[in-house]
Amino acid sequence: MITASSTPCSNCEARANDCPGIQLWETERESWYRVGREGSAMKLWDQKVEPYADRLEAAQGAVLCDLALDVVEATLPLFDPPFSEFFPEEHATLIQSAIDVRRSSSADWWRDGDFAEGFRAQYDALPQVPVRPAVGPFLTGLVRLFEALPEAVTADDTLEILSSCYEAVLMSHLTGRVTLWDEENSERCREAVEQQIRIIEDRVPPAPAAS
Repeated sequence: MITASSTPCSNCEARANDCPGIQLWETERESWYRVGREGSAMKLWDQKVEPYADRLEAAQGAVLCDLALDVVEATLPLFDPPFSEFFPEEHATLIQSAIDVRRSSSADWWRDGDFAEGFRAQYDALPQVPVRPAVGPFLTGLVRLFEALPEAVTADDTLEILSSCYEAVLMSHLTGRVTLWDEENSERCREAVEQQIRIIEDRVPPAPAAS
């Protein structure tokens, strides 16, 4: 089931990967993504962030969980209008719960399987309401994080989460056939990329040079 704004189904019992609504939304997203890629959509992220894949591969799973949630939280201020207006109330509450669980838990917050299961259940129970197009990729990234838990996310998971967060920022500020020039001249796109790089470099120091 998809609302008029082409967002994933959020009112069924299927897990995200099996949900027909998610699959249909992903098809529409892929169509936008493919057309956009021909015009270099997300090329800025590809050039600047994706090269950190090898560094992420060397990181421990616990670090990647924190890194992914860091990026999710840092992405929220980049939406316009503000977070409380950008997302419907129930969606905003769910997202905030993901941010709050780390603040109110131990360093091993990601091992809380009960919270992860509850998060997924609340996601499935979200009301079917119209949302902004960028909400789709953002929630896809967040759901990917909590689908993995209580197992730690992998480097591939982390890159997908970061990519989804950037895509959400891009979709919230740019429309049509997006080019690399558009991304480079978008303050929010540049900021999204720069902050992801800062978070990666803070969480995952480079490996020492071989002597």
